[in-house]
Formats: sequence, C-alpha cells, structure tokens
Amino acid sequence: MLVLQLLMFCLAVMGHFALCVVAHNQVHSTTLPAWAMRWLNYPLYLANLAAIPAMMAWRFSWGDLSTGAALTTGVFLPLAYLVIGWVGAVLMYPLWIWRNNFSDYARVTIANHTTVRRIDREVTGSLTGDWHTALLARVPGNQIFKLHIHEKEVHIPRLPKALEGLSIAHLSDLHMLGNLRREFFESLVEHTNSLQADMIAVTGDIVEKDRCVDWLAGTLGQLSAPCGVYFVLGNHDKRVSDAGRSRDTLTACGLIDLGGTWQQIEIRGESVLFAGNELPWFLPGPDMSTAPPRGEDGRPLRILLSHSPDQIEWAKAHDFDLMLAGHTHGGQIRLPLVGPVVSPSVFGVKYASGTFFEPPTLIHVSRGCSGEQAIRLNCPPELAKVVLRGEE
Repeated sequence: MLVLQLLMFCLAVMGHFALCVVAHNQVHSTTLPAWAMRWLNYPLYLANLAAIPAMMAWRFSWGDLSTGAALTTGVFLPLAYLVIGWVGAVLMYPLWIWRNNFSDYARVTIANHTTVRRIDREVTGSLTGDWHTALLARVPGNQIFKLHIHEKEVHIPRLPKALEGLSIAHLSDLHMLGNLRREFFESLVEHTNSLQADMIAVTGDIVEKDRCVDWLAGTLGQLSAPCGVYFVLGNHDKRVSDAGRSRDTLTACGLIDLGGTWQQIEIRGESVLFAGNELPWFLPGPDMSTAPPRGEDGRPLRILLSHSPDQIEWAKAHDFDLMLAGHTHGGQIRLPLVGPVVSPSVFGVKYASGTFFEPPTLIHVSRGCSGEQAIRLNCPPELAKVVLRGEE
C-alpha cells in the first residue's frame, strides 16, 4: 500500500508540474508587457514549489480514508487536486514523448548536414558579460557556446525550377542584452557570412537593452548576401525604450525591414514575394490584399518572416510557401525522452523547433542563437542554412 501511495504521489506531482508549464506557455504567448510577464512568473514558480506540500496534505489524509472516515473538506480538496494532477500527467507526458520521438512533424527535411562550432574556443577571452551568466556557463552540459550550424534541404512543392537550390541563412533570437559579450555576436555573423547563402533572414528578438543598440552596426550590420538581408522584430525588441531606434539602426546598416509589409524582388529571373509578420506585438500585419495574386503556375514564390510560429495559420491563409520563425528557443532545456516542455506558444511544444509542413506552407522554426537566460541543455544554439528543393 505504501509503494502504491508513493507512486500516486509522484505521478500527481509530475502532473502538477505539467499543468504549470502549460500555463507558462500560454501566458508567454500573449502580448502582455515585460513587467507583467515578470510578475506573473512569480506565482507560476511558487505554484511549482507548492506541489509537494500540497500533495503531502493528501498523503496525511489517506489514513482517514483508509479507515472509512467521512470525506471531509480537508480530505476532499487535496484529493480533488490529486486527481487533477493525475489527469495532467496522463495527458501531457505521453503527448510530449510522442511528439519528441514519433511525430512526423519534424521529419520533412530532405537532408541535413550539421557542423559544430565552439565559439568560446574560437574567441579570445571570456564571452560572458556578468557574474551570474559566468556561473551558468559552468553548469555541466550547458551548451550556450556550442553553435550547431545546420545545412538543411527542404522540399517546396511549388518552387520554380529557376529557384532550385535557393538558400537562406536563418538567424533568430539573438537577445543582445549584455549577458553575452559583443564578441559572441560578431562570431555568429562571421559564421553566417561563411555559409554564402543567397539571402539572410533574421526573425526577431534582436536587441532588448538600449546600450546594445550600438552593437548593431558592428554585428548584424556586417551581414552580407547577394539577394539581401531581411529582418523582423520580436516581442523582446519592445524592451528597449524606443524599438524604432533598433529598426532605424538596422535599416541604416543596409538590412531590409519587412515588419508589417511585403515586397517583391527578382531572383534568377523569377519574382519572389517576401513579407514580414510581427504579430501580435507590432501592428499591423502585412496587407496581402495589395500583393500580386498567385498565378496558375504557382508564381510568385511566397516567403514569410515571422517572429512566432503562432502565425502559421495566417501564413496558410495567405498561401505562403515557406515561413521562417523563432521565439520558442527549442525549449532551451530538452528532457531525455520527453524533449522540450517549455515553449511560449499557443501550440505548446508542437512547433518548438525544426521543420514542419502545414499545406501549403513549410515552416522552419529556429532554436535561436541566445536567450534571456544563458542556459541550454540538450538544445544547442542554431544557425541554419535552408536550401530550397522543388523535387522530392
């Protein structure tokens, strides 16, 4: 009987944790300001810490039930929450495990070649900008400096033959705030340029501290690609006192601002339409009613930059072929077997990272390059070169 009680207790605690994570994911997918997010984090953290004492209250009430005592309020409430914890565990953990190990969502890449770069070994001196980041960097298994460069070939069904092999370097979630030194981002730029992609896409959460806006000219301002460097902003970009200053600095450096708009360019004699969606944090979204309609031959190719994968339904509704997004960081901490559990998205961990095909749109979600918290376990930072293929 004691072993059974302990197993039920552990299952309920796991379910409590799962429900708190689901609440965290939903809250952080909203447009609440940063200060409200920080204050909401405290009750979520306290709720997690309260799991064990709350379940212990049930444990001490078990004796009353086992002796046939009446089901009083003091026994019923912890018992009711115990059942809620069981439901949370039974629903969420199998779903997480299935998506991480058996789902076909992340298996639509034709080929992937990965190169690993240790940025902390390539740059002279420390890359951490404060003492607590320096401590986190020493956590066993922390991969914040272990950059994975993925060269992925993906299938785009309506890709014009002239655009076969078109490549896009995808950067996301740099989070320049000073916890990592400027040299870290300079190294990212060098690795991005070395990929020699046809174009470069930066999908938001670039700068979140005013003092780091001055880093842009020497970092992202050095990006170069034959068909242009494009960007959108993300929710963390609103944390600087004037997000317009970040936007103006990037455009002054030659980057192309797609936020809330679209434009069409010629590549290899083919028209390609690029659009930028910064919803729900920056309004409005691109007005696609003014864009050229798609012909019967599938032209022009449509590519969307969006900070959050939550805009996938918008992309599908507007007939985009490819969507590039970030925001979720791949979860930053991926548990063995279970995979990511924290993902600030209305879809939870469904689009935590990887490639997914939601007809007619293929979406590539980056794990990002950095983060507000300098911790990555089993989830290294990512720089991707996405190569488009029209033939399977």
